[in-house]
Amino acid sequence: MHNAVFRVQVRYSDVDEMGIVYFARHLVYADEGVTEFLKERGIDFNLLKSLGVDLAVVSAHCDYERPIRYGDEVMVETKVVKVGNTSITFQFEVYANGQLASRGYIVYVTVDKQGFKVQIPSAIREVLLRAL
Repeated sequence: MHNAVFRVQVRYSDVDEMGIVYFARHLVYADEGVTEFLKERGIDFNLLKSLGVDLAVVSAHCDYERPIRYGDEVMVETKVVKVGNTSITFQFEVYANGQLASRGYIVYVTVDKQGFKVQIPSAIREVLLRAL
C-alpha cells in the first residue's frame, strides 16, 4: 500500500476554549489527507469535474487516542484500502508531534453533476487500484 503524508500546524480556529482541537477537525485533517493522496497521483478536483464526477462522503469513522493541542505539528498518513465500482475507502492516521492522536476511515462515492452515484471513471480507478 502506498501512503500519502499531509502536514499542518494546528491553527487557532481549530481549537476550543481549552486549546484542544475540536473532535470533528480530525476528519477535516483526514479529508485534507485524502486530497493530498489524490493530488500526488494526478487526481485533482479539476480532473474529476472534467470527467463529470465528484466525490461525496457517505461514511466516516474516527477513533481518538489523545488530544491535539494548539501549536502541535500534525501529520496525516492516508492510504486507499478498497476500490469498489462506485466507492473508495481511505484509512487515515493523525499524529500530533509524532504520537498517534486518531485513526479511522472515510468512504467516498463518485457522483454525477446531479449528485447521483455513478461508476468510478476507469482512468481514476486504474490509478487507485495501483495504489492498493
